Parts: sequence; C-alpha cells; structure tokens
Amino acid sequence: MAKEDEKIEFVEKVPMNFSGYTLIEGFPGMGLVGTIGAKYLVEKLKFEEVGYINASIFIPIIRIHQGTPINPSRIYAHREKKLVVIISEQIVPKHYTQKLAKAIVEWIEENNFARLISLEGINAGEKTQTKIYGIGANKKSLSILEQFKIDPIKEGITTGITSLILLELKKNEDFEAISVLGNVNLQADYKAAATILKKVAEVLGITLDTAPLLSEAKKTEKELLKHFQQMKKTVDTVDKFETGHTPMYS
Repeated sequence: MAKEDEKIEFVEKVPMNFSGYTLIEGFPGMGLVGTIGAKYLVEKLKFEEVGYINASIFIPIIRIHQGTPINPSRIYAHREKKLVVIISEQIVPKHYTQKLAKAIVEWIEENNFARLISLEGINAGEKTQTKIYGIGANKKSLSILEQFKIDPIKEGITTGITSLILLELKKNEDFEAISVLGNVNLQADYKAAATILKKVAEVLGITLDTAPLLSEAKKTEKELLKHFQQMKKTVDTVDKFETGHTPMYS
C-alpha cells in the first residue's frame, strides 16, 4: 500500500506552455527500447532540459553524469518542433506503477498536450527486427496506426506503466495516444530502438538520422545494462521485503 505522503511532482526548471505539444514517453521496458530511443532523440535533436519528475516512490539509485548526479526521470522540450520527451532511467516498483501512470495522465491533461507517443519493445518471436507493432488508446488513435502502416496488436497482453497510461487516456476519445513497439531480441536492443524511431519520425513529420544510434550501440550498451541490472536487484529486494514474495517483471 502506498503511503499518503508519497507524492509525485512535476518540477519545471524552465516555465513552458505545452499546449498543442506531442509528448514522447520513454520508460524502461523490454529491450530498454523506450529509454534508448528517448535518449537518442533528445541528444540528436538537441532538446532543452526543462524539468523533472520528483517522486518519493523512486528507488535511491542515481546516475552520475560528468561528475554530478542527474534526476532519474527528466523532461526535455524542443520548442520549434513542439515536442516534449520524458526520459526515465528508473524501474518503477510494480505497486507504484498505477499511481505514477495516473499522475502522468493528469499532467498531460493539465498541460493540454495534443497527443502521446510511447516507445516500447516487444518480443514477437520473430528474428527480424524490421516489423513494428502498435497499440492505440481509442478509435482515433487506431486510425493513426492504420495511416502510418503500423500493425496493431489486436489480441494479447501488455504490462507496465505505459499500458496503464494508455488505459487512463482511453477515457478521452478525442485524445491521440499510441504505443509504438519494436521487435526485441536483446537485453539492450539498439536496432529495435532505431527501427521505431524511424517510424516515429515519420508520424511526427521530422527528419532523424538513426544510423549513429546503431554505431554507438557497442560503446554504451554495457554501461546501460549494468545500470538497470543494479537497479532491478534493488527493486527486487525492496518488493520482496514489502510484499513477502519475489516479484515478477515482464
């Protein structure tokens, strides 16, 4: 059970008006596709860091970058392209995912975002990583998948914070919210991330060179995997202590 004093706060370092912006969400999941893709998008298009999510539910593992600690869940904006990206390097304990998902949806609605695109991975049981899958929050969102030739997952199961965000946004039939999923074959799948970024760039109508993402993969995947493996061990320990059993993650 979450305590009453466990708050989730969206902190603005730079005042922004997000009305009409597209929000791109990159939380860690299968193949770390969301985190890898979001980080690359921010770095390649030179987004500005405008805020972060301050939450007591995050576990105390903080990454150090260039000698200083950085917030585990950061908010970046590109004013010209009207894009906002949330990058998270936190594995959210499962008993807090619904709380965080609702907080994100409230923030989306309060700031009048135009749409949401989530970056995710899926193990579709195929060796090829060129195929892209999608989930739409409602009929309007499904039409986006059809327009850009993204295969909808018609039947199946989805888990994690993104699934709960889409479920919350389903209540608003006029809001566009999709999840774009790349076929994952590795623990840190840069090829899957590059594949979905190409499609997301098409949806957004922007130019994005994903070739450097593949060339940089070998340099960074070991560091990224080590970070999340350490974090998962901590989350497993916390969940086991609080619930009395070993948790399961997808």
